[in-house]
Amino acid sequence: MMKLSKVLSMGCIAIIPSVFFQCSESNLAPDPQPGISKAQAINKIRGKLMTMNQLRSLRVAAAPDSIYITDPGKEGVFRLESTDTKSPDNTGTTVVTVDGLRYKRDFVGAANASWFGVSPEDNDIGPELQNAVNSSNEVIIPDGEYTQLTKVIIHSNLAIRGNPGRVKLKLTGDNYISFQNYWLEQNLENITIEGIDWLVASTAHVDGSYGPITFDGPSVKNLLVQNCHSVHTSPTARVNFFFLKVQPGKVTDNIVVTKNSVTGARMGVEFLSQRQPVPYLGKNITVSENYMDNCGFGISIAGSFVNAAVDNNYLKNCPTYGVEFAGWLHSSRLANNRFEGSFAAMFSGNWENDGDGTVGEGTRMYGNSTVGTCNGKWEIRNGFNMIMENNYINMTGVLALSGSTNNAQFVGNTLISTTQNKVIEINDVGNLRFANNYISNESVPNNWFVIWMNGGAATNNSFYNNTIVKSSGNYIGAGNGASYSFYNNADRNGAMINQ
Repeated sequence: MMKLSKVLSMGCIAIIPSVFFQCSESNLAPDPQPGISKAQAINKIRGKLMTMNQLRSLRVAAAPDSIYITDPGKEGVFRLESTDTKSPDNTGTTVVTVDGLRYKRDFVGAANASWFGVSPEDNDIGPELQNAVNSSNEVIIPDGEYTQLTKVIIHSNLAIRGNPGRVKLKLTGDNYISFQNYWLEQNLENITIEGIDWLVASTAHVDGSYGPITFDGPSVKNLLVQNCHSVHTSPTARVNFFFLKVQPGKVTDNIVVTKNSVTGARMGVEFLSQRQPVPYLGKNITVSENYMDNCGFGISIAGSFVNAAVDNNYLKNCPTYGVEFAGWLHSSRLANNRFEGSFAAMFSGNWENDGDGTVGEGTRMYGNSTVGTCNGKWEIRNGFNMIMENNYINMTGVLALSGSTNNAQFVGNTLISTTQNKVIEINDVGNLRFANNYISNESVPNNWFVIWMNGGAATNNSFYNNTIVKSSGNYIGAGNGASYSFYNNADRNGAMINQ
């Protein structure tokens, strides 16, 4: 039998029954597989070019050691694995012949989803993408727009990647989940989802947390979601972009959600854990450099978490909250985020517990700012021993402090309200310290108090070295048993305020 390399060099046409067909070097894919050039692929073929169906119909007697598959989008070298008798035919990396021989794709690096039949022409890539995920630890989705009607169940040690901005999954029909875990899986580790865009246009009628990326049930460690984009246009499926729930008895660690863009979701990013008898089973959560526009909640971290960081995100026009902290949070951080537009509250904090009560070991807020004047307030309920420093908040609402926000510190902030007759409102919260802040509602014509305290628990609050600016009324006031110390504070001209 003439070798293929000789056939190709002669520019001939080789014909072998049920195996060969008209061929030339141009039959080969421009890039047969990652890391293998066309010339290398030719050298590996050893004389056999086939379609996938021809290989499946191959009998044992005619079985060569290697085959080059020519099906468009599935091109590549497959080698006979004579010791394998169990692997299923998955189209992409394993092909089973009529006599039960297994041919395995010869490649290094990521598997291409197109090998498994994922195509923009498919009316549901879910089953084919599931096949790719089941067969590989790294899957690349080629550029294109795809329809996904069936969710894909993911596993540990998996990376799913696309070219950012060039791969779009359209969730239509009843489906609004793209990637989800098995409910009963005990551990889910080492997951990367990167560079995928979603259009959530589902016809389902649902209002809930589940969305394109959903984890609910297992322990989750080492998860990265980055450079993704999700646009939610469905009028009936109000769902999140990202959701991770820690169930009782499970843990989560080292979760990073970064550099994503989300528009119109119920929540952009939500972390949730049920109240648990053992606190802080969730740890090391980072949500950074994301853009959230017109999401009901931009970012929500609610539950038993330690070392949660929400940094350098841009939150715009989130009707409920820009960022929410709630539950048992300890050593959490809100830093260098920007807020634009309208919110019920740019930030809403509602802790149930915050660790050992050591000042500085709770939540720290610094470097956050508004773009222009934001509609909404900044509210902290049960903030415990938090520190809020060097933030610039220009808002229509107030800084509202209530619940167990005792022992908190507010240092070096600019706090401006453009419509309220007070800037800071303290209800039954004590042992607060305000120092070196700029506090103003000078544009409000009928000011009542710039700072107001109410309730018998609002005691031992101190205000010093602040600049306080008003249009009329009083600088500070207290009622119903509240008390405070007030000294070395100045007006906008530097004159000491006698209060």
